[in-house]
Amino acid sequence: MKDTEKTITQIFWERVEQKGDKPLFIYHEQGDFPPFTRKGKFRTMSWNRAGELVKNIGQGLLALGAKKGEPISIMSATRMEWALADLGLLSIGAATGSIYPNNVASQAHYILNDLNSRFVFVEETWQRNAFLKRKESSPQLEKIITIGCEPGEDPLCMSFDDLIALGAAQNSQVTAAFEDAVAAGQLSDIASYIYTSGTTGIPKGAVHNHLAMTYTIYTGAKWLPIEPGSIDLAFLPMAHIFEQFAGALLDIYRGDVTVAFARSLDKVSKDFGFVKPTFIRVVPRLLEKVYSTIWSKSDILAHLTEDGMHKALEIGGRVRVAGDIAGQAVSENDRRQLHDLEENNFEHLKKLVFGGHLQFMVTGGAPLSKEINEFFWKLGLPVYELYGMTEAGGATTNIPGHTRIGTVGQPWPNYDWPGEPCQFDLSPEGEILVKGPNVMLRYHNKPEETAEAIRDSWLHSGDVARLDEDGYITITDRMKDILITAGGKNVAPIHIEGLLKEDPLISQVVVYGDRKKYLTAIITLDEDELKARAEKLGLAGSYQELAAESQIRAEVEDIVRLKNQELASYETIKKFIILDHDFSIEAGELTPTVKVKRKEIYKKYGAQVDALYQE
Repeated sequence: MKDTEKTITQIFWERVEQKGDKPLFIYHEQGDFPPFTRKGKFRTMSWNRAGELVKNIGQGLLALGAKKGEPISIMSATRMEWALADLGLLSIGAATGSIYPNNVASQAHYILNDLNSRFVFVEETWQRNAFLKRKESSPQLEKIITIGCEPGEDPLCMSFDDLIALGAAQNSQVTAAFEDAVAAGQLSDIASYIYTSGTTGIPKGAVHNHLAMTYTIYTGAKWLPIEPGSIDLAFLPMAHIFEQFAGALLDIYRGDVTVAFARSLDKVSKDFGFVKPTFIRVVPRLLEKVYSTIWSKSDILAHLTEDGMHKALEIGGRVRVAGDIAGQAVSENDRRQLHDLEENNFEHLKKLVFGGHLQFMVTGGAPLSKEINEFFWKLGLPVYELYGMTEAGGATTNIPGHTRIGTVGQPWPNYDWPGEPCQFDLSPEGEILVKGPNVMLRYHNKPEETAEAIRDSWLHSGDVARLDEDGYITITDRMKDILITAGGKNVAPIHIEGLLKEDPLISQVVVYGDRKKYLTAIITLDEDELKARAEKLGLAGSYQELAAESQIRAEVEDIVRLKNQELASYETIKKFIILDHDFSIEAGELTPTVKVKRKEIYKKYGAQVDALYQE
């Protein structure tokens, strides 16, 4: 069989035979110092050991009564055990039901019951207790398997180690059933239920088969500029399609990459220094924060004043953006100056921020500002921005040699994929349409929503885009988010919000003004940059106190005034409010993937911005 005909688990077991005792995973255990190390060396897990654990997990699930085709849920942050559990349940023909680790209890319970999951892996004590508290309304639930916490006294719970021990103790009959299940896997089998992050209400479970997974992994591995021996640092939520399809599973398909798992999202910035990854997947929000940090600490990170940093980036822009990407002529003087900057400034910066070995990043999941993207390219850190969705994985991407910053690239390359390819189109209204092996089969238990999303075999994304003369795609907005002013002008808020967020002081922006005579905005501030600017202005205090200072408001007014110059008159922000706090997942203002819940923001702060129109 060719790789294009195999499930990811069949590929995994082939790689185990091929790679044996070579390292597959780098991981951290409590007490490791430095983190990720044991006796001065990386704490690694070999392919053979991973295979042993995956087999025991699968056999343990079979012993508990798990069946082919049933969804088994995982509610955990990204960690090695997530990947092992995923491979174990996929090996026996079950499907992964993903629950974001930061979903509130009621939402996690909804997903568990929507899937009718009998088994769920959990990481935190509160997650275990939340399911136990609601067990009477989940009569199908048979076992809660705890990964990062104790199982407690309830017989409904067992530990991850106990599941592994159960699997290891099974007889040859179960082992044969496990091996038969791996061999019997088909690309048409359901592999994953991936839930939307809930920006517009109740999460919907996108149903994907093994074909979607194998297609994404196979074609993605063809264009990603990964070198053998690379280290991948995984930290994005594995409940999201980006990390689940293009993370550890893609590395497993390649067979020549070691996957490190960050300790937590809060410690990622420190983990870069310990792990020294070669490449990463990243969401724009993290790049925005790194961008802000570098500008506020350029003297420490790059030994450059703010003015010196601007001049250095101008040189980097002429060589790496205008030259290497756009193909313009580059002077020898510029190349010589950039070489000196690289040795004396940029290398130091990249070592302190990313560990010093990072070769490229891939980003998706939300819009990335062109200015911020260019910033990293100028530093010598290529960022390949792609576009996909829960319902269709990768649909467009920038790739080496075919990159246009400010776009999400060209339609996803199919290379030598032997079956139906991924196809891309725009409707007359500019809506992105996708069909092919990467498109979900349906929304789970939602036939009406499925019929609305998939029409005539084409997935209607709800995203609006434009195509340039060279085939590069720029996302302009969500169809449902477009504002229409009182003067009848259509306004894409995502463009305006991205423009304002280019300034490090701005954390989040939500543009307001549907059916209004002009636009206003709800603005939050980046806490680190706020403190840095406050110090320069001779101010001190908490976030709440500083956000109310007239001098800080004047800073924001200057940003808005400057960015308004890049907008049409009807797109400009006339007035704004600054909140005394940033948006958060806990307050219900952001999704688990850190996307703004626009409707929730309008609901909570609409009265405040409405008052601006009365002034």
